[in-house]
Amino acid sequence: GGGTSRSRLCCSIGDAHGNHVRKGSFQPKQHLEHLVEKLKLLDLDGGQEKEQLCSWHSIPWDAEASGSGHDGPRACGGPSTEEPIQDKGSSMSQEQTRKDLETLRTHREALWELKAHGERRCQDYLARTELQRQAVVLEFRRLRCFLRDQELILLLRLRELDTEAMGRQEQEETKIQGEISLLDVLICAMEKQLEGPGSAFLQDTRSAVDRLEIGNSRRITETFQDLEQKLQVISRQNCVLRDVLATFQAPFVTLDPSTASPRLVVSRDRRGAQWSRTAQPVPGSPLRFNGSCCVLGSPGFAAGAHHWAVGVAGAGAWALGVARGSVSRRGWIPLRPDQGVWAMGRCGSRFCAFTDPVTPIPSAGWAGRVRVALDYEGGKVRFYLAEGDPPVFTFPMASFGGESVFPFFWL
Repeated sequence: GGGTSRSRLCCSIGDAHGNHVRKGSFQPKQHLEHLVEKLKLLDLDGGQEKEQLCSWHSIPWDAEASGSGHDGPRACGGPSTEEPIQDKGSSMSQEQTRKDLETLRTHREALWELKAHGERRCQDYLARTELQRQAVVLEFRRLRCFLRDQELILLLRLRELDTEAMGRQEQEETKIQGEISLLDVLICAMEKQLEGPGSAFLQDTRSAVDRLEIGNSRRITETFQDLEQKLQVISRQNCVLRDVLATFQAPFVTLDPSTASPRLVVSRDRRGAQWSRTAQPVPGSPLRFNGSCCVLGSPGFAAGAHHWAVGVAGAGAWALGVARGSVSRRGWIPLRPDQGVWAMGRCGSRFCAFTDPVTPIPSAGWAGRVRVALDYEGGKVRFYLAEGDPPVFTFPMASFGGESVFPFFWL
């Protein structure tokens, strides 16, 4: 405490000045007054204990000497030639501070470089997106021009087909009308011939009738045959355009919870489902599957071409495809077209289409996603396991019976 330091300091000063006091010349009062003045200069009530300045020469107090048996400050008999002893701990602390400062500066430079790199990368992305934006605008401008031209071309071809068909029909009507007139004459002649003998004439008329029958049948098959081929070409071109547009008009398929089996847990966003060991408490619904672990998607389709992709996780059995809206909801559902289900999936370790019997499907290139393509008017359901590859299976003659069909899922 302060009393101890002060006591130790006083004792040290008394011992230090003992060498300067000669016997016979000691004057108590003057010496005490002189000592009091010196004590005031020491400022014992303030300052730090470890470093006090000698009032005579302002020399740093040597704490180590005091602690090691030397009871006073360094000799104050005259000017000191020794340099102050530096604190080793302070020197080490300054060196560590310099190292830390250098580390911080290096880190700051790295952050500046990272910031500059991020800005350059952002500018690069912005430049690339701008180029892509311009490319998209240009391509869609070309696409609009192409579609407009194709529309005009197809409509013009259809108009030409109409004109050609009507012209041919008029020509055929003219020919037929002439033949009808000829037949009228021939009929009258035959009726008169029947009234009297004339087997030779009858034989000639028989040959004429045979020629007319052959000519009529040939005319029926050839009159519009080439026009039918031209119409089929236009129809195929229209199907190509429809498929192209379908790639930009993929439906937003979600799951319908009102149809989900109690053992299927449908996610909140209705974009996924998983199988549960225990039945979930669900409200009753006549649309709900209560036997098979199935769920239907939404919306349903009653026309057009549509496609959607489904991601499948896990190693269990599953099936997906389309089903008629009237598919049975009670008990076990056979996955067959005659039951209103057109689907494919995994059975054990292999892929198959659920026909009767099942058809194995190669699974090479499968990456966990299946794309389903529905052509309602064409009566086709196709399945793709990889983008850009041909379909792995197609139901060619799907009969939907005019009903709406829905995306179908079984787990």
